[in-house]
Amino acid sequence: MQRALLLSLVSASYLLLAGGPRWTLAPLLGVALLCVAWAPRRTLAFPASTRSLDTALLALAAGIAIQVVPLPARVVALVSPHAQPLRAALRFTVGRPSGEAWLPLSIDAEATAYALAATFLGILSFWIARATFSAGGHTRQFCRALGLLAAIAAMVAIVQKAVMPGLVMGVITPEARNASPMGPFLNRNHFGAWLLMVSTASLGYITAHLHIHPAYRQRMGAAVKRFVTSGALLSGIAAIVTIGALLMTLSRSAVAGLGAAALFAGWLARPRLRVERTALPALYVTTGLVLLLLVLFIDIEGWLTRVQHSLGLVTGFDRLTIWRESLPMVRDFIVTGTGAGTYGQAMGEYQQSRFWVGSMQRWAHFNNAHSHYVQLAAEGGLLLVVPAVAALTALARLGVAAVRADKGEVFWVRAGAAAGLVGIAVQSIWEVPLVMPANAVLVGVLAGLLLHRRDAVRSQTPPELGWAPDHTPTTAGRNQ
Repeated sequence: MQRALLLSLVSASYLLLAGGPRWTLAPLLGVALLCVAWAPRRTLAFPASTRSLDTALLALAAGIAIQVVPLPARVVALVSPHAQPLRAALRFTVGRPSGEAWLPLSIDAEATAYALAATFLGILSFWIARATFSAGGHTRQFCRALGLLAAIAAMVAIVQKAVMPGLVMGVITPEARNASPMGPFLNRNHFGAWLLMVSTASLGYITAHLHIHPAYRQRMGAAVKRFVTSGALLSGIAAIVTIGALLMTLSRSAVAGLGAAALFAGWLARPRLRVERTALPALYVTTGLVLLLLVLFIDIEGWLTRVQHSLGLVTGFDRLTIWRESLPMVRDFIVTGTGAGTYGQAMGEYQQSRFWVGSMQRWAHFNNAHSHYVQLAAEGGLLLVVPAVAALTALARLGVAAVRADKGEVFWVRAGAAAGLVGIAVQSIWEVPLVMPANAVLVGVLAGLLLHRRDAVRSQTPPELGWAPDHTPTTAGRNQ
């Protein structure tokens, strides 16, 4: 039941327009709280093994909450002296409006409250996933179901893009003229991020499935025959469809993230492959050749145009321009930031470059930093950067320890989840995919897959790692 609730949360976050409209946060948080209510003690247990990560995540959420809470105007002027002048400029007023003796640190408390809700949704997803898989939540079955659902979503999105290219989910007309919707996402880069995370989890499951059966450790012919006649074939097709849809998004950042995920997974699995003789490398080469055939259906001309945009050969501006013009904002709000979710508004005062966008028939406005790291620094200052760095550091340290300590086939599920997290971290260099609640939910799920501990083996936890390796034997592993 808990696994079904978690799948429902992932599905709802996708179907409710990826959480883009603000009204979708209420039902999504409702589903998440229902998952928590199903097993509250387990979900909110905060195990010692991951307490450093939990603490950092709570500190991050608390930092955003501080940006929303009204504080004495004098305190705001002291810790964020540029906040009131910027707020006044955006309101076209001079000085502090009368009656505002208390002000939030954020220049738009409503936008920051939405960002807080989306962040809390991602944190809840992590806690729910960790509890679900730690209680014997059938990690492989979950990944298989997730992969199949994602493949269906990808195929529907491809058809909708071909038949109704300007509509969201085939029914909603986006307000922005330059929107390039695909599935429930207005931004194809964000959809690429969603597909990236799902595909790595699916491939982790497929690898774990293959390692259970001895036939895959034999010659190539026997391995392929076993793959075709087993349930892994459907999952393999689903993974190919998902990755194919990712390529069709023409998202350069998502493809770069997928490449980084593949390289990281190879590095992470190298010690394991040294002791296991397996036909998997050859099988994956075959899968790679199938993926290459998908290139025949990709808009190569579109890719070349996108590359030209990346090099600044088409529009006369690039991400470096956006990042450079964001630096004054980062310096002015180095302590507390402008407020989570307020980059676009603040940039209205800091943007210096002007260029005409023909498709929109208007001058362009930098509504996001095209880098999560730059946007975090601008919106959060040290107030949010410090806990975010602490959370990333804890996740990296605990994740590597969890993968290396796992001796069972679930090692591959953890490796797939770790690769997905690395992929989204790389994509975030050029994009801001995690502003979408649907992607925040998936990040939480991958973190739960990576860091979960099996209750049945906690007594075997190595004290130096604080981790319970999965020593599940091959026969019992089929129930994982």
